[in-house]
Amino acid sequence: MNERKIALVLSGGGSRGAYQCGVWQALSELGIKIDIVVGVSVGAINGAMVVQGDVVKTTNLWREMATDMVFDVDADAQIQDFAKEFVVNRGAGSTGMQKMMREYIDEDVVRDSPIEYGLLTVEFPAMKPYYVWKEDIPRGKLYDYITASASAFPAVHTHQINGKDFIDGGYEDNLPVSMALEKGATEVIAVYLDAIGRFRPEELEEVPNLTFIKSKWDLGDFLVFDHTNTKRILRIGYLDAMKTFEIYDGGYYTFAKNEFDKRTLKQADVAAKIFDLDPLILYRKNGFLEALEQAVITANDDMDLDIDMSLSSLKSLASLGKMKEILKIANRRTVTLFIADSLRAKSSDSIFLSKYARRILKDEVNAAKFLVNNGLV
Repeated sequence: MNERKIALVLSGGGSRGAYQCGVWQALSELGIKIDIVVGVSVGAINGAMVVQGDVVKTTNLWREMATDMVFDVDADAQIQDFAKEFVVNRGAGSTGMQKMMREYIDEDVVRDSPIEYGLLTVEFPAMKPYYVWKEDIPRGKLYDYITASASAFPAVHTHQINGKDFIDGGYEDNLPVSMALEKGATEVIAVYLDAIGRFRPEELEEVPNLTFIKSKWDLGDFLVFDHTNTKRILRIGYLDAMKTFEIYDGGYYTFAKNEFDKRTLKQADVAAKIFDLDPLILYRKNGFLEALEQAVITANDDMDLDIDMSLSSLKSLASLGKMKEILKIANRRTVTLFIADSLRAKSSDSIFLSKYARRILKDEVNAAKFLVNNGLV
């Protein structure tokens, strides 16, 4: 039998890389031993940190990171400022990122680690991909190759190595699982940040023993490093990994194991999303019901003053079967509460239990069922 080798493959995605750090926190807690790490762009930076094996150091780095620490721009730079940098200077510089890597990444530790480490960058303008492993990189050049892999042209300058210009590896493949397989991986954990870059999901369909982790939430602008968002997506990455490995339950939201059966769990998840609960909390049943009840009370209090007219319109549209029109005149919370009232009053005779209504208003109907079944309306 082949020796078991677990690979961690990390995509590009700039500031969204905090999510990958959160995933690694979970993997470390679960005692999952990584044998191979492959990274692209920010995934190459995180990958080197994984190879070093210091989760706390990596987490601290992400908590400190700011846009002007990474790129040569103002502290409050937004996406339009990078466009301006391209027009004026052919992209933003990355001296901050290079300084940061030299402070946090120890080339000798990476090279001496038994963990295989590879990255991808692209020669520009030839667009020639370079799939390299640490043993292929000349000593003293590791930082250059990581910087090259993370040079998100045109927002960021190209990076020169030995007289050649290089750009972000995502131009070739933003999730190079193939590199890990060629190195003998028998299991792959792939963390995808859903950012700009070439991604071929169809190629993953044939990968054996693949664990694919991707957030359901928007992880933010990939060029802007915001401390508040970083803390948020660190936590989301951690919780998503724990759900992926079935330590916790849930989809958008996170629940302690076996607090709800499978069907009720889906209803709870969509109800939480519609009523905008905090996705960073690990919920137990009683605490979740209390939080959702308070959100329902707030939603009732926040309804428009002309709610009687709105409800009249909703009733009229419902009676006519015009389900698609319902969401045009009221927000999802109001619609969910309206459906819940119908389910409570008419039970199985409610028009919202028709196949058509359940198809058009699937989430709202499921959320309403949860509210009624748990006495929250």
